[in-house]
Amino acid sequence: MTFVIILLIGGFLIAAATALIRGLGAFLRDAENLNRPDKATGEAFGVQQNRLMTQRVLFQAVAVLLIVLIGALAGSK
Repeated sequence: MTFVIILLIGGFLIAAATALIRGLGAFLRDAENLNRPDKATGEAFGVQQNRLMTQRVLFQAVAVLLIVLIGALAGSK
């Protein structure tokens, strides 16, 4: 059981890091698009980076909850 939880924690940490990197990339693209008023984008400025940063926070929250669960399981033995 603990091994599965550790694998889930690793997966959520990788997902959080990926969302962070993609969010920073979206931030840089938005900054470049601000300097080019002729270039039209599909989403309004900041929408994609806000969505990705929200995902990052959710992934981190789930990882922290799983770490707390491991601590609770270790304390009960």
